[in-house]
Amino acid sequence: MKREKIAFALQGGGAHGAYTWGILEKLLEEDLLDIRGFSGTSVGAVTSALIVHGLQKNGNRGAIDLLETFWQEVSASSAFATPAATWFGNNFFYGNLDYTPWYQSFNYMINHFSPYQFNPLGINPLKIILEKMIDFEELQESKIKLFVAATKVKNGALKVFCLPEINLNALLASTCLPYLTQSIEVDGEYYWDGGYTGNPPIYPLIYGTDSKDIMLIQLNPILRTELPESVTEIANRINEISFNASLESEMRMLVKGFDIAGKTKDHFFQLIAVDNPFKVLNYSSKLNTSWEFLSKLRTQGREAAELWLKKEFSFVGKSSSPLIKKMFSSMEEGWLHEMIHKPATHLKEFPIGRSTHAEHKTNTESSIQ
Repeated sequence: MKREKIAFALQGGGAHGAYTWGILEKLLEEDLLDIRGFSGTSVGAVTSALIVHGLQKNGNRGAIDLLETFWQEVSASSAFATPAATWFGNNFFYGNLDYTPWYQSFNYMINHFSPYQFNPLGINPLKIILEKMIDFEELQESKIKLFVAATKVKNGALKVFCLPEINLNALLASTCLPYLTQSIEVDGEYYWDGGYTGNPPIYPLIYGTDSKDIMLIQLNPILRTELPESVTEIANRINEISFNASLESEMRMLVKGFDIAGKTKDHFFQLIAVDNPFKVLNYSSKLNTSWEFLSKLRTQGREAAELWLKKEFSFVGKSSSPLIKKMFSSMEEGWLHEMIHKPATHLKEFPIGRSTHAEHKTNTESSIQ
């Protein structure tokens, strides 16, 4: 059976990246896709690099094994560095940590002290893991394209690292949450997490790979049906909106079939969205690296991939998933209304120099009479 060309766009989301792990593990096992490239941010960047390197070493099996080893290492190394998760918390609080005194203390610390204060030596467990698992010189020879997003601290601009410039510090830059770790220097420039400016960048896959199909694997829900009211719910929703803003900006144009220059592009977009598994999770769970919680997300990811293979795989190479249009087209319509149509109509009804307040008052009085 012919494998379909595809490129992956992987969002960041801390420990929730185990969901992406399960998805990609299942897809690699089925071996129905010819992977042409990755664009990733934060944990999505790390996952992308691990898969690319694993494919170099031993094909699909190499990528599968490297992913599992990575998450085992993460769970083991952070057991004493992040808020504790217990069986009770993982099962009765779904993996959220905000109920624990340890998390409350941890949250107080990162909100009152910077990583330059509580971690002056800049110790980063992720650095140790990646140094051990990835041969960056070998990675730089990969035929599979790899793009990694980071944010320039000084001007807030997006930086997309690509091979062969991707090294250890480039990956660490993409994962650098500024209230947890010190900024990462790469060639004299300082970087924070790429999620602030590209989560993940889509355009590099359009211009930098030969795949017409791009699959987005989400970790941050775009839509929520319930109004956040508690402090935790509000903080969680702010995080989701902030880390989706850049993606929504790109997808508004792309779902209409246009590239960044306004020219028509013939690409198809596929999607595995976050749905039921993430409705009950809040921001605190992104720090939950207990093996029990990671394994649960991995299983849910595998189930999501299996469902996608049954219902959506047939779209690859032929058309975009209907889910893409449903999710992003309404945003484009809303954006056009608020940014263009509504102001233009307003100007037509109330030309410059005419008081809108007086006009509105006159119209109101007339209607009453």
